[in-house]
Amino acid sequence: MNGRADGNGPQVKALEELADLRVPVTEKGLGSLAWREPLTARSLREHPRPLHGGEFSFPMAVIDRAALTANIDAMAAWCREHGVQIAPHGKTYMSPEIAHQQMASGAWAITVASISQLQAYHAYGVRRFVVANQLADRAGIAWLARAVPQPMGGWDGTSTDLSVCVNVDSEEGVAFLADELARADVRRPLDVLVELGHPGGRTGARSLDAAWAVAVAVAARPELHLAGVSGYEGTLGHHGSSEENDRVAGWCRDLAKLGGDLFAAGLLAPGYVITAGGSAFPDVVALTLHAAAVEGEPTVVLRSGAYAIHDDGYYASVTPHDRDADGPRLRPALSLWAPVLSRPEPGLALLLLGRRDAGFDEGLPIPREIRRRDGRRSPAHGLTITALNDQHAFLTVAEHTELGPGDLVHVGISHPCTTLDKWRVIPVLDETEQVVDLIHTFF
Repeated sequence: MNGRADGNGPQVKALEELADLRVPVTEKGLGSLAWREPLTARSLREHPRPLHGGEFSFPMAVIDRAALTANIDAMAAWCREHGVQIAPHGKTYMSPEIAHQQMASGAWAITVASISQLQAYHAYGVRRFVVANQLADRAGIAWLARAVPQPMGGWDGTSTDLSVCVNVDSEEGVAFLADELARADVRRPLDVLVELGHPGGRTGARSLDAAWAVAVAVAARPELHLAGVSGYEGTLGHHGSSEENDRVAGWCRDLAKLGGDLFAAGLLAPGYVITAGGSAFPDVVALTLHAAAVEGEPTVVLRSGAYAIHDDGYYASVTPHDRDADGPRLRPALSLWAPVLSRPEPGLALLLLGRRDAGFDEGLPIPREIRRRDGRRSPAHGLTITALNDQHAFLTVAEHTELGPGDLVHVGISHPCTTLDKWRVIPVLDETEQVVDLIHTFF
């Protein structure tokens, strides 16, 4: 992250301001050091501190710098090799530092789920967005109408100002969005993508005919400009099985057909956008869309979010490379260190690690390693976290395992989204476990 901006002056300035943002004593794990002296990302870049040197308190979430960089670069290279773009979903981490590193590695845009997320990234220099949702609040639409400039920079990569593309999935939604833009005296037509869903899924028109009607409604409103088609395939499968892959591929072919038919009818211009999620199924989405979306030379965009951080649980089980499919090789970049509080009975230890610290919606944290008070380390063989309370983790251990109060247990996580949102400032480690940087999150 250090210095890896995308070269644009205002963006570099925004990152410089973030690097000098002083960490308050209220931040988890950092309060003891921040109480003693001014603590910023820049101060740690200039004077790294050992994670286990007695200046940080635990539990503590940490990011492995080498793994983060390797993941970002691996996905960028894989997308280039397969002729697709990447617009990482920023909701996963809500970190300007990570977003700028992804942009520097070639990301086409940053994806967000709401105007508030867009505003958080925009405040720190990100200028190009996909909003992978419908806009449904008046204040957000009015802000966007005022923020998007005239003339339009467009999706050709030449704009240095704000470029935004949003989803629409119903004629009613089109009318609401266009009416609100007109009320806000929009400066130019807003780029929109017709979203195709599937029965039982999330948002998105439930059929090709319904999606076509949405596109016709967009074409009738001068406040809107039809820029492409969109969708999310993640609700079609959860484990990367062959049956799920077939369902996802079939849906991708429908999405490509929608884009091709709209292009043939003159409703889309050459180079239009066709975008899908691609977190659990990047191989299926990229390869199917690249093969099927041939009308009008569309720009195929993945919106994968979790790949930069990855995990030890859910995504590790479905990532293409780890199931012997075509995909980038990823490794977990986020983990937590938690102290042992008590061994109250045989076979049980309590950690100071709870729902306030780690997500558990896709699986409980996974013990990796033990670090004892004297610095000795060993693999966490036979250790399993079985439950989380608000501030405690229940850890099963073999009766004679050497583990006691003050020892640390290093754990991986499953599904990074719901762990990252519990930490506002996260230390970044080098290969020697020196804290060399910080990232900030804005959930």
